[in-house]
Amino acid sequence: MAKLKNQVHKEKLEEVTFLKKISTSHFNYYFGYVSNISIVIWLCTHAFDAGTSLLTWYEWIYISAIGLFLWTLVEYLMHKYAYHVWKSPFERGHIMHHDRPYDLMGVPWYVTLIIVVGLFIGLSKILSPPHLALYMASIWLGYIGYCVTHHAIHHWKFENKLFKKLKRHHYIHHARHGKNIGMVTTFWDVVFGTLEKK
Repeated sequence: MAKLKNQVHKEKLEEVTFLKKISTSHFNYYFGYVSNISIVIWLCTHAFDAGTSLLTWYEWIYISAIGLFLWTLVEYLMHKYAYHVWKSPFERGHIMHHDRPYDLMGVPWYVTLIIVVGLFIGLSKILSPPHLALYMASIWLGYIGYCVTHHAIHHWKFENKLFKKLKRHHYIHHARHGKNIGMVTTFWDVVFGTLEKK
């Protein structure tokens, strides 16, 4: 029995070690920004044909606004379920972040690249590619904003009142994992009853 427990512990340790190696390199962390910006640009190219926009100017405005707003919901749901509820490499990686919040770690850049490109290719078979491209580009732009904000919360110091409020909001989450799930906005925490102010 003890041998079995040791084997399980060893397997979990190896899994965490592998996960740590692929998610905590400085190259992965910083190249992730390059990859994510490239994804947004690549998606936007699908809203053009021979240099001409396939969308009207007002579609560019309202789809971008909706996409950025949708990101806040995606962020809340992803953070709550993929990072805290469902057992997965995302959850284990997020536990590492809670254990060492100042380490530079992130989802491997190629994982997000494969997921986003795969989703676009699959969904573009049934949805309008130019509209889908702009929705996804706007959502992914929101993700980049989330990454920058999250980095700033843990590594930068600002005297800005809004930034201090977001920082306090997020630090409460680190102390109480089921609270303050949203990071770039408290809106969904209010909606779903997970807001904690103290």
